[in-house]
Amino acid sequence: MKKQIFFFAALLSIAVSSCSYVGFVSVHPSGDYIAKKINIGAFDNVSVSSGFELILTQDSVSSLSIETYENLQNYIIVEVEGKTLEIYRENGVNFSGRPDVKIYLSCKNLNRISSSGGGRVNLENGWNADELDISLSGGGKVFGKVQLGSLDLSMSGGSRSDIEGIAEYLSISSSGGSDHKHFALESRKCRADMSGGASAELNVSESLEVDGSGGTRVRYKGNPKLELRLTGGSSVNKAD
Repeated sequence: MKKQIFFFAALLSIAVSSCSYVGFVSVHPSGDYIAKKINIGAFDNVSVSSGFELILTQDSVSSLSIETYENLQNYIIVEVEGKTLEIYRENGVNFSGRPDVKIYLSCKNLNRISSSGGGRVNLENGWNADELDISLSGGGKVFGKVQLGSLDLSMSGGSRSDIEGIAEYLSISSSGGSDHKHFALESRKCRADMSGGASAELNVSESLEVDGSGGTRVRYKGNPKLELRLTGGSSVNKAD
């Protein structure tokens, strides 16, 4: 009986190892750290995953360059699906050691930016538009300067935003411990739908509407009219 159990366990171990080997490849970065320019078609949105950093520059001419180690370049997929420019790591491939992968994207305008898997959205060069939607998940981060008529932020999984400038209307949907640092982002109106321990620092002049549940925390500057619906130990307080 013991021999049968041992034999079965050995077979199971081999089967699992074989499946892992066939379905998954770990690539260690090597070679020079290089920039690769890529031709791209027309797009209105951009989606970046796999923990890459997206560095945006507003320009009348669109261009894309990827900086990382030479042997990793061929595993990074760039394609336009519908109206969305998608940039991600090839399925079944992992980059060992979390090497830097920087995506330099220049374009005139974007409707939506999506980042997942712990990626970063870098707006340090500034972004000026009527409206912009940003979606982060899996511990992502967005930071930089904006001048917008409307900013829609959707964040989950411990993501973080640290944005300064102006967003006349700010809409926030936040969950899973995500954090918004927006004392330096001036808004006239703000609506925040928050849950699961999310937190926000806001700067609002006219009206602030908050739906908070599950221990969310909001601190605000300014003297907006408040409309609050709070449950589960959530709080909204004026900052000193």
